[in-house]
Amino acid sequence: MSLVPGRNKRLESAISVFLLTLLLLIGIGVFIRQFDVDMVRFGIDTTTAGPLSEQIEPNTQEPALDALTPDGFKEFSEIETYDAGNLYEKINGKAPSYTESGFVKLFTRRFISKNDESLWMELFVFDMAAIRNAFSIYSVQKRADALMFAFARPQPCYRTSNGLYFVHGNFYVELIGSTESVALDKAMAEIAVKFASQKIVDDAKITEFALFPEEDFIPGSFKLYLANAFGFDGFTDIFTCRYKLGDQSITTFLSKRPDPRDARTTAESYYNFLIENDAVDKPTANKTLKDIGAKVLDFYDTTEIIFAIGPFVGGIHEAENQRFAEELAARLFDKLRKDELSF
Repeated sequence: MSLVPGRNKRLESAISVFLLTLLLLIGIGVFIRQFDVDMVRFGIDTTTAGPLSEQIEPNTQEPALDALTPDGFKEFSEIETYDAGNLYEKINGKAPSYTESGFVKLFTRRFISKNDESLWMELFVFDMAAIRNAFSIYSVQKRADALMFAFARPQPCYRTSNGLYFVHGNFYVELIGSTESVALDKAMAEIAVKFASQKIVDDAKITEFALFPEEDFIPGSFKLYLANAFGFDGFTDIFTCRYKLGDQSITTFLSKRPDPRDARTTAESYYNFLIENDAVDKPTANKTLKDIGAKVLDFYDTTEIIFAIGPFVGGIHEAENQRFAEELAARLFDKLRKDELSF
């Protein structure tokens, strides 16, 4: 029996050593974590070209949906959440485009009018981990009948006959109403402003917007394709916007690559992709495009133009008027040349 106390002391000593070792390991982990700095939080973009969704840590901050109920409405459902594993249950058919673009979580809730039960709406808040991912989803899904909303915040924002859609930081938000209604429009706008007031964001992180020429630009026409732009899998992180020249709407595009060599390789790969899909080289009388060796092609009776300058790939996509396309491509090149050193 005299051996039991000694055995207990040895057991207690072993447990103490184990706990001390565990605390030491935790301390080391905390110390290392302190130096694992996410530079994106300080507005410093450390990413390279390619789908941004693959390069950014998810933002774990959840939106405060309880504070969004508009005047004259009440909550019509509890808050529901969905992750990548079950997103298809809520947006069947569209889930892959979200999960491939950095989707983290979806929060939804319904609101109903206190005075008219036929007036209700559903709020969808998609946490896309980064503003670029959120903007990409927003832009490529933008409705044809969209009307831009001139809020100070959130921006960008547009409405349709029964919906409101906007980006705020890493969130892409949709509000879908049961019908067309002035009361619903007002309530949706109130929710949008309340949502934007919850979090200050740095929209300036999307620096590519400033690289496009300003003259003849169609407001609200920016799009961001994280992957497979124009059906070409080598085109990642491609920004586009549209211009109005005469009676023509023309799409320009650009992308910042890791370095000039990658830009040249990407441009050549896209050119080869077009040739393989029956595009044909066309002569150009534009001196700027001749001097830089830009590729001008006929692609099923539309004009494609592609060039590289420094780390940028740029060009024109499916323009109906070759002269306007060449003029705009030259403008884009001049803008990128001026901004190359300061970007």
